[in-house]
Amino acid sequence: MVKAAVVGEGLMGRGIAACLAAGGPNEVVICGLDAKLVDEAVKKATEMVAFMRDNGVAAAACGSIRGTTSLAEAAQGAEFVFEAIFEDLEAKKKLFAQLEPFVGPTTVLCTNTSSLSVSAIAAGCKGPAAERVVAAHFIGPAHLVPLVEVCPSDRAAAAIAANPAQNPVERVRAFLEASGKKPVVMKKEIDGFIAARLQAALYRECLHLVQSGAADPEAIDSAVFNGFGRRLNQIGPFIQADFAGVDLTQRTHAAFFPQLGDYQRDVRADALTKEGRLGVKTLKGHYTWTEEQVKEVTGRRDAELLRRLQADRSAAKPTSKL
Repeated sequence: MVKAAVVGEGLMGRGIAACLAAGGPNEVVICGLDAKLVDEAVKKATEMVAFMRDNGVAAAACGSIRGTTSLAEAAQGAEFVFEAIFEDLEAKKKLFAQLEPFVGPTTVLCTNTSSLSVSAIAAGCKGPAAERVVAAHFIGPAHLVPLVEVCPSDRAAAAIAANPAQNPVERVRAFLEASGKKPVVMKKEIDGFIAARLQAALYRECLHLVQSGAADPEAIDSAVFNGFGRRLNQIGPFIQADFAGVDLTQRTHAAFFPQLGDYQRDVRADALTKEGRLGVKTLKGHYTWTEEQVKEVTGRRDAELLRRLQADRSAAKPTSKL
């Protein structure tokens, strides 16, 4: 049994706790400042585990989830600590500084940041714990999306180079893989890692198409989820290029690349934000929403993510030879 602490009782913290508990007989502790919110997080995460078990995407033996408001209690004996608080550099540095006295000499400290420097976060640790700080970026909803992006801080990368036998990146990668996730390891630190940058690159061209009058958001979204998006969950961009033919993509990219948008700011989001159109949380964003529409789209998304998890699990099962 592996003990893992999750610091942060929000949606991401709940999802991380759920997938770790559903991934094997692990002891998972959710830590937060507000006891009521921690209790709610434990309840919701436990419900997610039951959902995964009922739908055949959990391990044969699942773990446990409990809560605490004590950072020391959460960290004591933990092999891994996953930080999942809000995206603020100083807040994360402060948390890692608070964690450092409570963790063991081999505990791996993981940040779920998607946009901040993992090396800057690791600077919150003043001792050797900084050499065990890595990014472990989950994609929401964390209990249904298998990807986790793993990236060492600069101190961790230097420590690994000096002593490859003590490798926190490999330890967290192996733990996540054993828990049913599909981690990818970055070769070097870069803002946004892989997934967020690819989403931003696609969005920037979507913005260009709208701003130039070529298409409206409805047409662009339709082109994605009714077109090439349908193959993306099986075939990534480089695989697709090989299947299309590298010579063909060479010619089409030579024509398209000079025409792609190069916006340095999201001018559409700037305008929408000023109008208070913040997305589904205000029921107004690029689209105008109703509560029923939000629920329907979320349900449709999660049903497809679940279907893919079930297919992954079915494909991974050993088959007997006749």
